[in-house]
Amino acid sequence: MRAVGLLRYGGPEVLRLVDVPTPHAGPGEVRVRVRAAAVNPADTLIRAGASAVRRHGARPLIPGLDVAGTVDEIGARRRCRPRGR
Repeated sequence: MRAVGLLRYGGPEVLRLVDVPTPHAGPGEVRVRVRAAAVNPADTLIRAGASAVRRHGARPLIPGLDVAGTVDEIGARRRCRPRGR
């Protein structure tokens, strides 16, 4: 799968087209085939490495909190325990 991601924090120049493994929906999740994406202020802060929104984890980091598309995979149903038991 191709995505726009970043390997380090910084300005727009740190964004790169990267190939990443195709994700699959885990338990209680869905996967969306993205048709359109938007960049919002939170994405800009994440890309810049603002301490309040710094994300840790696998690289490349792929920003993009706002997407529209079609659900193309549904993960296993999550089993919930009744509360108070």
